[in-house]
Amino acid sequence: MNLFEVPDSFYSHPEYPYTKHVDNIVACFNNTAHHDTAHFHDIGKLSKEFQDYINNRYGCKKTTHAMEGAILYLYSNDCKIDEKTFPIFLSILKHHGDLENINSLANETLSCESNFSRKYSNLARKIKYISKYLPGSIDFDLDEFIDIFDDEEFVNNNNLGGLSNYFKIKEIFSRLIFADKFEAIFHDSFLDNKVIQTEDCLKLLLEVIQKKSNALSGIRNQARNEVINNFRKNIDKNIFLIEAPTGIGKTYMALQLALEIVKEKNKDRVITALPMTSIIDQTHVEYSKVLGESNVLKFHHLTHSKKYIDADQENIDEKDQNRQKNDYLTSSWAFDKIIITTFNQLFNCFYSNKNEDLIKFWVLRNSVIILDEIQTIPRVLLKDVSQTISHVSRQFGIDFILMSATIPAIKIFFERETLCEILNAEKYFSMNFNNRYTLSYNKDIDTLDLLGENIKEKSKSFNSILCVVNTKKLSLELFKKLENFFKDEDIFLLNTNFIPLHRKMKIEDIHKRLKNKKRTILISTQIVEAGVDLDFDIGFREFAPFSSIIQSAGRINREGLNKNAKLIITNKIGNSPYCAKDLLYEEVTELLAEKIEEKNILSVLRKYFETIIRKTSPDTMLITDMESLEFEIVMKKFTDNFMQEIPSLSTIFIETESDLLKNFKDKREEVLKTLKNKEINLNQKMALKIKLKELNKGYSGYLINVPAKEANYYPEIWENSNIYYCPYDTVKNGDKYSFEKGWQSEFESFI
Repeated sequence: MNLFEVPDSFYSHPEYPYTKHVDNIVACFNNTAHHDTAHFHDIGKLSKEFQDYINNRYGCKKTTHAMEGAILYLYSNDCKIDEKTFPIFLSILKHHGDLENINSLANETLSCESNFSRKYSNLARKIKYISKYLPGSIDFDLDEFIDIFDDEEFVNNNNLGGLSNYFKIKEIFSRLIFADKFEAIFHDSFLDNKVIQTEDCLKLLLEVIQKKSNALSGIRNQARNEVINNFRKNIDKNIFLIEAPTGIGKTYMALQLALEIVKEKNKDRVITALPMTSIIDQTHVEYSKVLGESNVLKFHHLTHSKKYIDADQENIDEKDQNRQKNDYLTSSWAFDKIIITTFNQLFNCFYSNKNEDLIKFWVLRNSVIILDEIQTIPRVLLKDVSQTISHVSRQFGIDFILMSATIPAIKIFFERETLCEILNAEKYFSMNFNNRYTLSYNKDIDTLDLLGENIKEKSKSFNSILCVVNTKKLSLELFKKLENFFKDEDIFLLNTNFIPLHRKMKIEDIHKRLKNKKRTILISTQIVEAGVDLDFDIGFREFAPFSSIIQSAGRINREGLNKNAKLIITNKIGNSPYCAKDLLYEEVTELLAEKIEEKNILSVLRKYFETIIRKTSPDTMLITDMESLEFEIVMKKFTDNFMQEIPSLSTIFIETESDLLKNFKDKREEVLKTLKNKEINLNQKMALKIKLKELNKGYSGYLINVPAKEANYYPEIWENSNIYYCPYDTVKNGDKYSFEKGWQSEFESFI
């Protein structure tokens, strides 16, 4: 029900009634703040100028509406600025843009008279015209409005600071931009009526686990039962730590715990975040065995186009409308209950100021979030991430599961009353099974040639060998040095220069060969360090952070059947993707001075992470700016410190078969065309959306990231999509891309 009496002749979008648009948005969430935001967000469109524009009268140019809506909301609340009104005011003001630094917004925009005269002509007249549709009277005065924000300490003097308000703003903003975009695309209200069928999922999970029976099954079952029993004893906690050796089955252990939490605490979603897209692909395979592929959303930078379309963009062509629907189904996370994503996508919800990142923030409320491989979080951000997790778990009812074989000393940053170490790490690290390999450092292996010769030498005594190096370029060079020494079917290359479909096929082939004791030599990047169930006799690892070395070791003698297994750590050979502050070269070489058996790893790991904490500033990097509502500054600091500086990359579709891209496009256009049919019912719509999601997954299986300067040689899939494609005619001869060697890049890149 619309709060205001607005005639049906008013439009919000071309030939679309204003009241219907607003009523649908209001109905998306049963939340008072959302209702207020929704009622006012587009009220500026009631101006004569906007209605002339939307009806294409007199050739009128596009006019503003967000500022008018924000002002009308504030005046309807007696110009009161506080923790209740300001998040709503800001969300209305910025719903077509990004969140700004609030003190700067107040001082440089909202208290700047010249800004209003330049951008908002006839503002007072428009406010007066629109206000006749509001209950009560609005006596707008620009000078009075400017005075409200003319304060250098606007945030502090109005008691707007603090983490709670920082996240409150994000949630209100997120709900509005999500609902606005949903209504603009589907002309309907969003209805979240799906639930996770936990009983069925848990039953299927146990069946899948039982089918994977092997020598370690008893220990894995013992560990899983311990986790579930400890959860039931600590059900009031909301942050759970799982620290356990590699190979103990942490993926399904965490999934079972998450499903138990959903069942016991009535949670809405399970979100699993991992550090790399390559690990996501493998985790998605494992989850799909239990939950069904159509029930698991895999979302990262390759699963949507790079063009973000605004909810108010008029006159977009049908292809753009279809892509908008396509992206929205995945990027909002709202249509799925089980989501697998990257750290970057999840942490952008916490730290980004961007509209396109925050559209999914509201989804986090009342969820279970699994953070796997948390040792990969840069140490300079450990304290910020810990405090963020603690805060959002309380404010939004989120349960977190943090896990790794090498959990850093991150736990010292959590409040003990909220934290539960749910598995006895010492017990499992000291068990007899947990002496599967020895770490051995050989500083003399410091060139590609020496590494190649050592692999050849070890192949005389060992049937399967894994070698992990730090860059894709080095992995390809090493593969080329060795490919003529081994039979074609015995040697493999694996990195993210292969499309996900081919990576999956390679991993499955390697897994079968290892199981059948066939000779297997794998040259890889860190893509195999987590989430990949492979078991080699011996391994080599180019020098890396200690936690990364341990992850590589987890692929050696995984089942514990070889008594002489070891991982040989080489010196630095190629360019390193790691910052010096994270590599800790001197400290790690000191730890590796003596050979380390796996049964002693836990004590060495703890010593390593104690060193990390000692070298980490006791101060947070982001929290103070978050408390001050410095949204842009937070995003910049996070981006600068979370992601290593890498060359500009672009996404490219590798057409491995003739007409492959055309077939994908035709199938997708057919589904989207059917979705527009007003005759179909809700069940048919949902079936089509599932079909569209499955098409998206298939399409993303052919995407990789390559240096932008290489991608620019190829055509775009759609105009302005920023996604390119390498046609089959270029692929078929194998010079630029092949199943054996992947994308033949001329530039250095990692993973």
